[in-house]
Amino acid sequence: MDRVIDGDTLWVRVRVRLPESAPELGTAAGAAAAGELKAALHKGRRVQLVTHTVDGYGRIVAHLQDDTAEFS
Repeated sequence: MDRVIDGDTLWVRVRVRLPESAPELGTAAGAAAAGELKAALHKGRRVQLVTHTVDGYGRIVAHLQDDTAEFS
């Protein structure tokens, strides 16, 4: 993973959209959502990106899973 954009978008060499919606970054809730995603993807954690489709904005829509659970 290169970086977390916000609570439902991250860069993994390309921009990836998670299927669940999260508040936008301009809000306190958006900053909290991005922080939660960053914490879930702590450095060293290995996850698998499972793609679903491409949305109307050209973003890859995918979910993430590791060996213990799937998370969006």
